[in-house]
Amino acid sequence: MTARARERPEPRTGGALGAALFSALMFGSFVRVPLLLPLALVCPFPLLVVRLRSGSSAAALAMVSAAALLVAVLGGGQGLAYVMLVAPVLLIGESMARGRGMLRGCGWAFALLALEIGTALLFARDQMQAMALAPFEHSRSPQFLEDMKSSMPPEQVEAFSEQLATTYDAMRIIYPAAYIISVAVIVLLNASLLRLYLRRRDPGWLDVGEFESVRWPFALAVAFVGTGLAVLSPLLRPAAYNGLLVLAFFFGLQGLAVVSFYAQRLAAPPLLRAAVLVLVLINPWAPQILALIGLFDMWFDFRKWAEPPETRGKA
Repeated sequence: MTARARERPEPRTGGALGAALFSALMFGSFVRVPLLLPLALVCPFPLLVVRLRSGSSAAALAMVSAAALLVAVLGGGQGLAYVMLVAPVLLIGESMARGRGMLRGCGWAFALLALEIGTALLFARDQMQAMALAPFEHSRSPQFLEDMKSSMPPEQVEAFSEQLATTYDAMRIIYPAAYIISVAVIVLLNASLLRLYLRRRDPGWLDVGEFESVRWPFALAVAFVGTGLAVLSPLLRPAAYNGLLVLAFFFGLQGLAVVSFYAQRLAAPPLLRAAVLVLVLINPWAPQILALIGLFDMWFDFRKWAEPPETRGKA
């Protein structure tokens, strides 16, 4: 068996090229059909599986092959965009393969993607703002509003127009935070898919309770308070709004970790525990509630109350 294992060629080229084709199709579909954006956001996932199953060389081969295919079909710009998206996310698999866990890999991936976005915001600010506002431009056009009036009462169209104008004005200020949060969501989506895949196919890769134990340093709460105070200054207000949104997003993740922690301890089937999380997430006030839970968890550490009294006493 050992000799046969040595003779088997690694990495598995066929699997890597199949993953490359699938990933390129996921990314390229969005270029042709913008509504397929969710597929493009998770296009690194097949390559993450290749990284864990066949090694870094196979993952690199898959990424280069997919990028070459996109260059041949859609042009160099799309191939470069693909590499800039996929390469950082592959750090999740790299971290897991080195025994450092998924959570640390997510941190690496987010840091590199945030650096890319930050560089783009610094050197191409106007273009980045235009891209962020583009979806709203169409909905604010007179033609779009006229088409709405043919199927909706004028009062509803007017209310929609006012709400859209408010959102548009806000996005002109907070678009940097929207980009930063977007790259964090990309990392979370791919990590979640990988976690679901591994739980069914190879649970040995996963550290039990890794996400449920997420708790940011207390300095984040101090930064949140300081950023809130900066809103009082007209000069600092735009940057403060962006900072508050990004910090609130991370507190929301900590709040979700707290909810997941208690959901995992329910004496119920896995499907019911998953249903509890879904019910929490589909609540219209879920972002605000989770952010508040995460913020107050910095002081009260809600998860310690699930521990036996002896353990709490030692802590």
